Amino acid sequence: MSNKWRYPEKIQQMKLQKEHQEQVLDRLQKPEARPKRTIGRMWMAAAVVILFLGGLIFTPAMEHVIAKIPYISQFVAQEEDRMGRMETFFGETNQSLEQKGYQIGNMQVSRDDKEVTVELMEMSHGKEVLTIVEEHLKENGFQNYTVSVKPFEERAQASDVSEEEMEQFYKNTKELEEKLTSRLQKEEFELMFPVHVQMNPTQGVYINVIVSETETRLDLLEEIMLEEGREYNASPELDIRQVEKKAREQEIRWEQTGAIHDIAQAMMESEQYPVTGFASSFHPYPLQIKIKTSLDRSDESSKAMAEEIREEIDLFIQTGEKTAPIKDDEYEVHVLGKDKKNID
Repeated sequence: MSNKWRYPEKIQQMKLQKEHQEQVLDRLQKPEARPKRTIGRMWMAAAVVILFLGGLIFTPAMEHVIAKIPYISQFVAQEEDRMGRMETFFGETNQSLEQKGYQIGNMQVSRDDKEVTVELMEMSHGKEVLTIVEEHLKENGFQNYTVSVKPFEERAQASDVSEEEMEQFYKNTKELEEKLTSRLQKEEFELMFPVHVQMNPTQGVYINVIVSETETRLDLLEEIMLEEGREYNASPELDIRQVEKKAREQEIRWEQTGAIHDIAQAMMESEQYPVTGFASSFHPYPLQIKIKTSLDRSDESSKAMAEEIREEIDLFIQTGEKTAPIKDDEYEVHVLGKDKKNID
């Protein structure tokens, strides 16, 4: 997971690059291989009182078990709340700085370092900007974040391709994707994924089409791809793949819920579970979720911990409101020890 992330794309005034530049550079240089407020905690205080009256010991780690709320659901709710407050912070800060006439070149947040870095076009008002940012952080519950202000430095994109060439590659790429999609649909090919095209001045044209595993007209598919691709390159590289339709349909359902992202983030950031890695695959069917841990498979307690991890994931999928569309789906959760072997 990324330790550092940016929000400038959510604030239109901070966009300094021309439209499509980053998208085109990504195609040229790299081959392609939610906000809600948390519910109040009044019930928590009541639960604590009842537990103490009953002579039991209550610890924060027991909270989700007692309330019958899965850890992952709690994590997601807290993360959505934090993201919502962070977006509010960015919006309010940007508005305040604009009203004062201060021009921001860039603003970054490091969650791990709890630091906000503001890059200014003009440093003469650095102290005022720092004060404004600190105030908005505090108002939104991020008072433990530090703020640094420095001059804006424009990042040069290392590329031998001119801006005009990038724009033309982008235009040609979208054009070919649209033409191929239209033609394949007319021939009643069932596309499992959108047609994907990459154009590179040194590597030429790459075309990827993924159809159902039941499709038999692969020769016709190749012929159409070659015919359309040769309008842009004499020898386009073709990549034809086939996948199970039900696997792709499951993948779409899960993408719409965001469940994989939520499970991965919750597991990777948990202090409760010794998770060191996460992977998932929808192909072949059914979905495979792999949780890598630092557990020793020879230790008897590792089996109990592995089972608890599996139960947490099942509980999130079966009880979550936004996971309702996938609760009846077939999937497998594999918890791996430090030797990368499954803990049964």
